[in-house]
Amino acid sequence: MKRCFCLATLFVLILMAASVFGQRKLPAKAYITSAKIDVMEGRPQEAIVLLDSLFINYGPVSEGLGLMGQIMVDFVMAVPTAHAKVPFVEKMAAYFDSLRLCCSNEKIDKKYRKDCDNLVQNADSTEVRFWREFYNAGLEQLTSLQEFSNELANAQDSETVAYYSKAIDTKADTCMAYMSLALKIDSNDHRPFIAIGSILEGQKKYEEAIQWFQKGLAHTDDSSSMLLSVAYDYVNLDKYCDAIPYFEHYFRLNPTDLPNANNLTICYIKCEKYDQAIETYRKMLDVDSTHSGALLGLASFYRRDAGELTKKAKQLSDEKKEAESKATRERANIVFDSALQYYERHMKSYPDSLAGYDEYGLINYILGRYDKAANAFKKLGELQPDKVENWISMGDSYFSLNDFNNAITGYEKAVELSPDRKILWERLSFLYLETGKPDKKAKADKEIQRLQN
Repeated sequence: MKRCFCLATLFVLILMAASVFGQRKLPAKAYITSAKIDVMEGRPQEAIVLLDSLFINYGPVSEGLGLMGQIMVDFVMAVPTAHAKVPFVEKMAAYFDSLRLCCSNEKIDKKYRKDCDNLVQNADSTEVRFWREFYNAGLEQLTSLQEFSNELANAQDSETVAYYSKAIDTKADTCMAYMSLALKIDSNDHRPFIAIGSILEGQKKYEEAIQWFQKGLAHTDDSSSMLLSVAYDYVNLDKYCDAIPYFEHYFRLNPTDLPNANNLTICYIKCEKYDQAIETYRKMLDVDSTHSGALLGLASFYRRDAGELTKKAKQLSDEKKEAESKATRERANIVFDSALQYYERHMKSYPDSLAGYDEYGLINYILGRYDKAANAFKKLGELQPDKVENWISMGDSYFSLNDFNNAITGYEKAVELSPDRKILWERLSFLYLETGKPDKKAKADKEIQRLQN
């Protein structure tokens, strides 16, 4: 297993112990043989003392390091809880790492590096087995945690809520303990980092979750899930700008994941990085030319820019700079046309969607294209018949076209929904007069009189 380790770890472990054989140095083999006997007869502490003496007197000895690691294995297996296993797993990993260093160090006498291949292979297989056991045990807790979370979401009474809340805390703590054990054996595997980060995420400890995911990112090329986790955790913290690099990296790896690309544009807009948002919308349309969010997003940017130009044109006009005002207004109209193109593409792809019709109708009305505005508001009225403003806008558009009969239709729909708007009855009274509908005009005038009193 891969871990960062230095030979100093071994000597720290060695020098912390005192040797009962401090007065007389025995042959190295004697220490090892006696230690094995103590292990077989159930006296591991005595064996540890012997092996400490071996290391003090002879330095790193492969067989002694392997045996010390196996003693720690026995301790790991003897204690019942994940938390209780921690110190023994740490020492086991340290002794096995020292074994590998000893075996690879040609400066150490060969007689102290015997049977290295078998010893290292045994250490490797032991750690692989433990890593798998710890990780799988953590996954079992994580699965139970998810099941308990579902039960908690459906719990009705306070007693059940309290039971599952406590159980969830216990499961989360145990899962994190097992995943931490796995990391003590192999800190280069990203999966335990994901598990711990996910638990903290579920506990809404987003800052801590981010730290664990970031650690995991350093140990994998398959980083998509963790990139998204970090990005969304930053979003949960309302740190949209911090989320951007992670969404960007994810989007580079997954250029066809348009929902998350759309979330990236939201972050850009929140952080006022409008050029990046526009560029991302265009990339999204390269993947899907009918993507709703990208079409409406680009349309809204053009709509915004055109609005700013329109304000500028009015300001110039107020300053009596008519030539500049006219040129600015013409530029605004060009930009409005760009917005309309995206709205039209959206309406063509999603004819029954409410999105886009209102802005499309309003822009055309501003530009004096009342026929297109009328059609848009008529369609909007069909899609959203209970919204009075749709029918008023339809009536206004047809009125501007001098199409009085269709204007009447719009206004009549409007007064059905909002009968106390005097201005609508006044408009209808005029239209009824113009179209020769005296009875309806009389009714409209009666409503006007009612609203005046």
